Amino acid sequence: AARARPGSHARPPAPVRLCRRARGPARAAELQPVVSEVAADHGAVQTYLRIARVDVDLVPSNNHASPSGSLPFLLPSSADARPDVPLTGSKIARYAQDRCSQDLHDISSPRLEVYLALLTQSIRPAWLHALYILPANTPLLAALYLPGNILLRTPLLHTLRTAATAEVLNTTRRPLLSPPQLLADAADAFRSLAALLAEHEWFFAAHAPGMFDAEVFAYTYLILDEGMGWRDDALRTCLAGFPNLVRHSARLYERCWGQGETGA
Repeated sequence: AARARPGSHARPPAPVRLCRRARGPARAAELQPVVSEVAADHGAVQTYLRIARVDVDLVPSNNHASPSGSLPFLLPSSADARPDVPLTGSKIARYAQDRCSQDLHDISSPRLEVYLALLTQSIRPAWLHALYILPANTPLLAALYLPGNILLRTPLLHTLRTAATAEVLNTTRRPLLSPPQLLADAADAFRSLAALLAEHEWFFAAHAPGMFDAEVFAYTYLILDEGMGWRDDALRTCLAGFPNLVRHSARLYERCWGQGETGA
């Protein structure tokens, strides 16, 4: 993947490509993301690192390479004291905070946990259903995750859908999938987020984006992106009904990947 250079306009997000570790005397931090455009380029962690202006190389990886068994994980810069100790979870956020010259405006309160639950309990199930389970969006799923070989594609499609269905049912604690209910739950969550954001630029009335902004963006950008090729865009239509969330997504994209990246 192309490395973003300090002081230059980074190109808009694009599919992650295989990237070898730099062989020079110093390398940028390496972020090992999920190998797909959806998860790698627009995820909350990558967005947060962009907000903090931490230069990283995106490197395809898998769960077996991760010390925690999950993705993404980060290998610090070779200039760091412990460059070969992988960082996961909250340690990535701490790494970004320690290297950011500005206040990242992250909050810690019971209110935050309530709003994070909206993402995990209501928006994520609707997202999983839209991408992995809805037959109309199979071409998009195939383009992002499935191999061209039909002998491999069919069983992998079944595996992905089975796993997504199990996760949705486990999260919603319902015995059966109910697409209308999933969409209604997502709409309620978007409504609550829109009320929280109100007319502010960033959540919790901060004067700059923080981790929660990145968490929301990780879903809203992809849902709204017409370039994704959604055949069934009911979730996108639902989100589009909350203009301030649409503006928030565009604003954060511009700050991190657009012309506003170097000056914001």
